Amino acid sequence: MKDQDNIPDSVEIIDKHLDQFFNSEEILVLHEKESEIIHSDVFIVKPAENRRYNLILTCGMSALPMSVPHDLDNLKFAEITMLLPPDWNLIYDDLAHENNYWPFRALKQLSKYPHLNNTWFGYGHTIPLDSTKKVNHNFHSIILLESITLPSDFTYIETNEKKVYFYSAIPIYKEELEYTLENGTNKLIELFQKYNIKEIVDINRVNVCKDIKVVF
Repeated sequence: MKDQDNIPDSVEIIDKHLDQFFNSEEILVLHEKESEIIHSDVFIVKPAENRRYNLILTCGMSALPMSVPHDLDNLKFAEITMLLPPDWNLIYDDLAHENNYWPFRALKQLSKYPHLNNTWFGYGHTIPLDSTKKVNHNFHSIILLESITLPSDFTYIETNEKKVYFYSAIPIYKEELEYTLENGTNKLIELFQKYNIKEIVDINRVNVCKDIKVVF
């Protein structure tokens, strides 16, 4: 096990930010027991009357700067969010089942990825999901977008120490990934709008590119 005292985290910044929007009883935390590079927890904000989804978000990715291009230095700190249906099974023991846990696994892996690979994440970036686990969906990758559900004052933190951007992780199918690589992120978003695809994860949603032929 690595020396936890030497693993940077972002808990204080994220905690203070969440306190501005939610009550403490609405928030759960999946704590990471062993850390690599950074300490990465996943926060869960439970649904409310005006919030019909579970909000999950990383806490740790912004502990270290990402290796962004020189002209994008203002984007070097980031965290990742994902919206799950209000009836998603969050019973702790049931998270041992991959069908319940895969979004959390994805966020934890995403939070480490830039720091382990000396790279960065930003708008429109796509990252493969873990294909080694058997799950009840056919999603292939994650695309990082700006949230259309969360308020802009939530998805951006500015302190004396750093500016932190929250990107929304949207699961996409293989055909949607291929279409995006060929045509660009905005074209995929246009199809999402055409088919009324929501930000909240729906493992049974339509594949908006299933019948589109992509030629590279």
